[in-house]
Amino acid sequence: MKKKEILIVALALLIAAGLLVYQTRFAYSKPEEVLTQDEFVETFEETGALEEIDRLDRTGINSHSPEEKILEVMHQMTHQKIVADEKWGAIPMTTRNIEQIDSIVSNSKKIRSPEVRNQLVQIITKWERGDFSEADKDHNYIWKLQKGTLGKARGLLSKEEELLFIEEWFIDGKAEEEKNK
Repeated sequence: MKKKEILIVALALLIAAGLLVYQTRFAYSKPEEVLTQDEFVETFEETGALEEIDRLDRTGINSHSPEEKILEVMHQMTHQKIVADEKWGAIPMTTRNIEQIDSIVSNSKKIRSPEVRNQLVQIITKWERGDFSEADKDHNYIWKLQKGTLGKARGLLSKEEELLFIEEWFIDGKAEEEKNK
């Protein structure tokens, strides 16, 4: 082989490797089936499996909490639904937690602007309807408000992936372990 041919082959291999890295690291296809809120309620809320951790009052936030704390709770709630390389902490996306965060955001005087409050309320309204089809975008909006640098959402978890996340974080206690670190 001539030098030119070797260079072309090397370049092709480099491009193929780059494409593979991009697809596995950054691209994430939309899952065919996601866990619905009704399925989540039936499987976990109605059975009492999450009773011990289903209450935002355990986080200590209320409508007088600083915006950073409110954003942190909403951010951690999205972790149940999204794909990201890094996730620190998780709060279950239960009906009760969604209702509580709605009340907190709606009554908070600590949100930086009416535009941000309106956007957060719109996000929560979708969640109350059981619409998590944009949970990755919701996560990234909150993450940007927090000036996030690691852990950007790059898609939604499939039904199976979310069930595994719930088992690992909320049933097996990883969320509690993270809190105690």
